[in-house]
Parts: sequence; structure tokens; C-alpha cells
Amino acid sequence: MPGLVSRCTAVSVLKDIAFIDLEASGLSARSWPIEVGWCFANGGVQAMLIKPAPEWSFDDWSAEAETLHGVSPEMLDKDGVEPKEACEKLNAALAGKIIYSDAPDWDGFWLYRLFQAGRKRQRFIVSDLASLLRSVPPDKIGPLVTAAELRAPRRHRAAPDVMHMRMLYELAASGY
Repeated sequence: MPGLVSRCTAVSVLKDIAFIDLEASGLSARSWPIEVGWCFANGGVQAMLIKPAPEWSFDDWSAEAETLHGVSPEMLDKDGVEPKEACEKLNAALAGKIIYSDAPDWDGFWLYRLFQAGRKRQRFIVSDLASLLRSVPPDKIGPLVTAAELRAPRRHRAAPDVMHMRMLYELAASGY
């Protein structure tokens, strides 16, 4: 029975581990979120574009960032959800879960801006993905990142980037 208990515990932990990524209007202190994506260690990917809140200025739109992520203001207007709706969806999916980001300072900042605009309280905490990879020996990190990049490349879009983080985690957990 110990094996069954261990497997049940592992499944329980996996359903609580999630990865999050945000794309933004730029990298300034006044930038704002344009896309958010998340996935669980054992589940599918969710992503949504975010319509700009009235208080977010297009003076803070970076042409360089747009070139990198490929999201235009027109795409946000056409396909984005209002900040309040984005907050509600994030809280519904992630409340009480462990959420990991490969850029927790930036993603935390953009989540703050999003929840402020949506007038909602964030119900989850963002942690550093590096904390999940601490058991990986330093000389194995480079090969691990390369292997994850081949299997789930980063694209500077939220959905592929959370898949990349999940792949890093899966490879590290498997002892790659």
C-alpha cells in the first residue's frame, strides 16, 4: 500500500502545481499586461488576451515588445477580455494553488496591475520556478533548458511559455 499512498500524494501535489506567464505592453514601470496563460503540471493550457483598462496608456506601448510577442492593440481590442473577467477566471482556476513563474517579479507586477484594474483581490501567490529546480545540479541546468526548448519552445506568448516551464519541471522531476 505505500506505493499507492505515494502515487495518490504525487497526483494531489501535481494538481496543485501550476505555471503562469504574462506578456505585457513593454518592460517599463508603467507597462501593463496584455496576455496571461497558465497550466497545471497535469493539465491543459489556458490563455487569454486582455483588453487595456481605461487607465492604461498607449504611451506605454512598446513597439519592440509588440515585435517580440506579435500581439497588436487591434488584437487586444478584438479578442481580449476585460480585466475584471480575466481576474475572475484566474481566481476561479488558481485560488489556493501553488503558481510558478520564470519571471515572478515582472509577472507579479503585471498581475498587480491587472487585479488593480479589475478591482478584484488576487487569490493566489506567485512563486519562483527556480525553487522547483533547486535539486537539479548546476551542471545539468543548461542541458535541461536545451531539452525543454526542443520539446516546448518559448515563443514570448503566454501559452507556449507556460508549456515550456511545465516541460522544465517534468524533465527535472524525471531526473533528466
